[in-house]
Amino acid sequence: MFHKKKPVHFVNPEHLPVFLRVRLMKFLLFFILLLNGLLATAQVIEQPERRGSRIIDDTTKQIFGPNTSKYFFERDVFYNRQILHSIDTFSRNFHRNSSYVQKYNNLYQDLGNIGTAIRPIYYQTPETIGVSGGFHAYDLYWDTEQVRYFDTKSSYSNMQLILGGKGRSLTRATFSRNINQRWNFGFTYRGLFVDKQIQRKGKADRITRSNYYDAYTTYQNKDSTYRIFFNFRRSFHRVNEFGGVRVDPEDSTGLIDYFDINAKPWLTTAQSDDLRMNVHLFHQYSIGTALQVYHTADRYRQANRFLDIQNQSQEDFYDFVEIQDSDSVRDVSKFKTFRNEVGIKGSLSKLFYNGYYAIRHYNMSNNHLLSDTLNIRTNGDESYLGGRISLKLDSLVEVNGWAEVMQEGNYRIQGSIRSKWFEASLKQMQYAASFLSQTYRGSHDVWENNFSNIESTQINGYLHYKNSVLTFSPGITLTRLKNYVFFDQVTGVDTVQQVLPIQSAGNQIITAPEVRFSVTFFRHITFSNQTIYTLFIENADQAIRVPELFVNAQLSYANIFYNGNLDMHAGVDLHWKSAYYAPGYDPVIQQYYTQDIFQSPAFPLVDIFFNAKIKRARVFFKYNNLIQVLLKTGYFPTPYYPGQRNILDFGFDWSFYD
Repeated sequence: MFHKKKPVHFVNPEHLPVFLRVRLMKFLLFFILLLNGLLATAQVIEQPERRGSRIIDDTTKQIFGPNTSKYFFERDVFYNRQILHSIDTFSRNFHRNSSYVQKYNNLYQDLGNIGTAIRPIYYQTPETIGVSGGFHAYDLYWDTEQVRYFDTKSSYSNMQLILGGKGRSLTRATFSRNINQRWNFGFTYRGLFVDKQIQRKGKADRITRSNYYDAYTTYQNKDSTYRIFFNFRRSFHRVNEFGGVRVDPEDSTGLIDYFDINAKPWLTTAQSDDLRMNVHLFHQYSIGTALQVYHTADRYRQANRFLDIQNQSQEDFYDFVEIQDSDSVRDVSKFKTFRNEVGIKGSLSKLFYNGYYAIRHYNMSNNHLLSDTLNIRTNGDESYLGGRISLKLDSLVEVNGWAEVMQEGNYRIQGSIRSKWFEASLKQMQYAASFLSQTYRGSHDVWENNFSNIESTQINGYLHYKNSVLTFSPGITLTRLKNYVFFDQVTGVDTVQQVLPIQSAGNQIITAPEVRFSVTFFRHITFSNQTIYTLFIENADQAIRVPELFVNAQLSYANIFYNGNLDMHAGVDLHWKSAYYAPGYDPVIQQYYTQDIFQSPAFPLVDIFFNAKIKRARVFFKYNNLIQVLLKTGYFPTPYYPGQRNILDFGFDWSFYD
């Protein structure tokens, strides 16, 4: 009998014995203190010799803090903007960091638990117009934030820990230190360790295990004519797939069966892995304010795996078997790119300009593909020619533009205008279908297509009114798609494979008016709301599935006490969307797909929260899904996947500046 080769697993610190964990923490603390000492020594050595007397300040006053440690983004430097951002110490809505869905205003759909496959509810234009791998289910956990480069007058460190009920924890640690006035380095770590909601056997019975870290540095010479930015990022995201809840129609008593903690899952041995790494370099030489030359390089690697053990109890879940020569499933897809961009840029009065040429090498592989039958290239080079502009008419109005074209004919044209009173944007692009939708072969799926390029147009605009009591922002988003590629559940007598990539033969034209407003009563009580209504003018093949009505609301009280030492924010969050056929999820290919079998009912999701900032620390308490306590049933973010149960979360954030 053939057995699959065991994948390499990294040791999880939480699985170590207690005494080893204590030693590990002591070692890390010693390492950070030693690093601080060495860097402090380096700074002292660099200082010129002082003459005369020196007054020693032996008071306990803290010199360093959020106003002395700043951070900036590479994008700001690229656009010749001298912008330094303050460390976030705001207590408002701090509780939303406990969930990726809530952190992004409920505009994403997941599988009901932290760290599971996630997608935007509303269509978003892609980041690249060239080829892509097609595995996007874990993109948000990779791109949740930009790399921040710091300018610290002392060492800066931050620890954020969120302890959700029933074994749900999120950690984030940041450290940064200036080696000297022109050179800084640092690192960030993020970890997700989330227990199952279904068939949880005890503590540390995980559904999600994820480790992300980055290391970064930036340097500039004495006159700042040369600047360099470098970072390395790595993420390893693992999810135990359970395929949703399996309910026997004959014994079912309704939707309440899906929320039984002992409900039966479809899959018990399946796992999805998403490994990503990126090395990034940006450096520029300034000839003058009006002219700089620069080079950017990115080496990106993504590997996706689906692992399972064939057993009879799971046969009903898989609609098709392509590879039968093993008792185990091991599907591996890899996508690699190496992009180099060179160009010129500069500022002419209030106008920033940029022109560039880029070449991108790509390579795609799949461990089951038969190379002699492929009708598309799996490796090659793409050439890009483009430019960017940014115009600040005054301190209140900014206009941005970006255009690029590829040798294959794909292109992007986008622009935006922002001011205090209004904002608007336009995105027009033609981009390539993903490798996954074009050609794939795995243990339970196989197809080969030759899809045309996809065309997309998206326009949105908002008006803004704001005073001390009321903010009001009505707006609208118009989207048009042509040759749209999506995954669809195809059912029929002669159908073997059910979930297949489809290219729509028609158009999708969507209009989505939106209203955002907030009103404050008695100086401290605020009611805020966001409402989106979606109307389809055309939706060929029913390719787009979104709720007709989408609502976010919050009623909160905020105030500052004890001479500014306590800043608190407490209230109630409400999220509701109308019933609709939400996309289903296929864990074998890590893809969401359209379906017409399971309608996700409308359900009011109500959370109670309390946030507080006490000096340099932030803390929150949040009780999730209050309504489930009363109804004994919950919501379905994805068909057959019960959402987050009623449970208490706690978290804190603490920053250190010396």
